[in-house]
Amino acid sequence: MTSKTFSRRAFAGAGAALGATGLIGLRARASSRYSAPALIRAQDGKVKVNYWTSFGADVNGRAQQKLIDDFNASQDDIEVVPTAYESYETIAQALITGLQTGDNPDLTLFSEAWWFRFYLAGVLRDLNELITDETNADDYVQSLFVEYQRNGGQYAIPFARSTPLLYINTDYLDQAGLDVGMYETWDGIAENGPAVIADSDAEVAFAFGSAAGYGAWFLQGAVWNFDGAYSDEDLNILLTEPGAVEAGEFMRKLVGDKIAAAVADPVQDFKTGVTAATFGSTGSLGNITDSVDFNFKTAFLPTQKSFGCGTGGSGMAIVNTSPEEVQQAAFKFIEYSTSTEVTTYWSQTTGYMPVRVSARDSDEMQAFFTEHPNSKTAVDQLEKVQQVDTVMVMVPNGAQIIGQGWEQILVNDRPADEAWAETSGILDTDKEPVLEQIQEVEG
Repeated sequence: MTSKTFSRRAFAGAGAALGATGLIGLRARASSRYSAPALIRAQDGKVKVNYWTSFGADVNGRAQQKLIDDFNASQDDIEVVPTAYESYETIAQALITGLQTGDNPDLTLFSEAWWFRFYLAGVLRDLNELITDETNADDYVQSLFVEYQRNGGQYAIPFARSTPLLYINTDYLDQAGLDVGMYETWDGIAENGPAVIADSDAEVAFAFGSAAGYGAWFLQGAVWNFDGAYSDEDLNILLTEPGAVEAGEFMRKLVGDKIAAAVADPVQDFKTGVTAATFGSTGSLGNITDSVDFNFKTAFLPTQKSFGCGTGGSGMAIVNTSPEEVQQAAFKFIEYSTSTEVTTYWSQTTGYMPVRVSARDSDEMQAFFTEHPNSKTAVDQLEKVQQVDTVMVMVPNGAQIIGQGWEQILVNDRPADEAWAETSGILDTDKEPVLEQIQEVEG
């Protein structure tokens, strides 16, 4: 077997090395750089910050636990106490319940599809009130930073940010005598997919995901590929327009021709060798690298009439029902977690994009990208992405509703125009209270 495009041992070693050096150095500096404001120091004992996160026991979870442990050890005023949930959705649902019962976090992770609901509910702290010159907000990658802005406020700070990527099993392509160029366009997948299946151990050339597996997020770019969209900025639903219908029919034919399959967990199917390629989050890179023994490569999403790719991942937000000293303490942890040094460690260990320009452009990060090109794909692709469709952000469960429409097309073989007409009706109904609430909140 040829040497890995991305070496698991080197990947893990890089993270471990930085954990043993860079973060230890951070501990020594954190007491001055991340010193607690006077209100926090005035408290009797440590200020505890209850933090709800979606990172559990895998590579990403272990990396975040190290951030928390190092931050807690770096000073005597603040203690961050994490609670791990299964996903961004379970965090959001728990917070919806908690706002009624009083069981709320002080700090939480929100995906791009959930923060807006809680902004409208008026429970997120405007972080502009906590940002100082020390925060160096201009150093955040601005295309990610501005996604949490609304009506003059800043309601989260980018942390675990990603884009969808293509993950391609290059061993299978070698078996079939093909190269990764076949995945540059949807036409290339349609034309060469049968050869991949016939001449390699892959069962399918591509795997789509489910509604629960962020299928709508991954396939958003495919709709853009065909010059369509889920919605526009005014929340008009565009699924029944030609672009979305054409995209749906193209993907339906891929499945019907047995070139692709819609599965519950496409990343798992990729890791076990069922599929030759799939969509995956940038944030899946660490876990995939840690799990597989075959060669693989990350690549930009396929194109067609035009390129299409959205941003994703999560940012850190503060719940404003907490006491002021706790909110200030939570923001200190945000500053720490998104600092140049820590975002470098986080990115190298997990695969998420560095959220600071100073980290992305550092000699250390550039050397890492040279050695591990799979990590650089998302950073390069970020130059071409656009923000997610409005309906995915503004309508509660909008992504899941669209994902269920995709399941009708890809799993139930339903014509795209029929599936999208039904989905549009649901979204048109669900968007009305959102529009009313926006009017109430913003005027």
